[in-house]
Amino acid sequence: MKKYFIFGIIFIALITLFVYIENNTFTTFSLLGVNISLPNAVWIAVFLGVFFLFSIIFLGFINLKGSLFQKNIKKDTQTLINNIKNKILFIDQTKEVKVLKNINQFVKNNINGLEILPKKIEGFEFLEDIEKLKNGETIEISKYKLKPENPWFILNVKNRLKKEPNYAREVLKKFKNEELKKEAFYIYAQKAPVYEILKYPYDITFDIVKSHINEEGFEKLLEKAKLSPKEEIEIAKELYGKKDPDSELETIKPLKWGYAYMAIKYSHFDLARQIVEENNLKFFEYYLNLPQKDDIDEYIDSQIC
Repeated sequence: MKKYFIFGIIFIALITLFVYIENNTFTTFSLLGVNISLPNAVWIAVFLGVFFLFSIIFLGFINLKGSLFQKNIKKDTQTLINNIKNKILFIDQTKEVKVLKNINQFVKNNINGLEILPKKIEGFEFLEDIEKLKNGETIEISKYKLKPENPWFILNVKNRLKKEPNYAREVLKKFKNEELKKEAFYIYAQKAPVYEILKYPYDITFDIVKSHINEEGFEKLLEKAKLSPKEEIEIAKELYGKKDPDSELETIKPLKWGYAYMAIKYSHFDLARQIVEENNLKFFEYYLNLPQKDDIDEYIDSQIC
């Protein structure tokens, strides 16, 4: 403001001086019925001075308004800090603010301890979308311009995968996020051809193996599968009786627990002993040493129970 005042005075003086030098004749104006004759330079100085005076008043008003606004912002900020502290500490005591009202409404209605409640509120409409995501729904995520590694972006894709299994193939091709690709793979692999499944570097689970038990290339899945002993035996049970014994034994061979189970199931006890000894399968070793062998399924059920 000080610089503006100085430059304003200098500017008026220079313009007045210029008019005085170039054309210092008298001009008469009638103001409220009174004729006033003054040199042109004086008239210019008067008009510029009045304009300058009003500009000073205007700028002063703006500065005063800005100062009051900044003062209210500073006061509101401190009030908001205290309100947030009280909400986190479960103290039911919040004060009103003059300027930052939307933010204060968020603090009062959406903060509960260290939890943020996704309630819709003016200025925070996006929280309604967050609530939808947490409830398993999908939203138009592109309007927020989130990066693919953003947790809300990832959750939106996961929600869509649950509702649209066919979307899994697109996720596998389009995204680089390993968490998303892995989840998409286990959905895609339920129905995809075996040769497609084997292209991906993810573990083959029990559900994947079971869903392809009658398909071509099933043996390749077993070679790559990582199953627990119980799961291996379950796969052997599913396979049992679907082909001739030799074919079934050859198919289940990559799964040592399933292979031993199948050999016992078909009463190939010599083969079963060989498998048990080579792989140190104590569970079946005890069964094979029984003088009278009950049905292997009954034995397994009794041991597990």
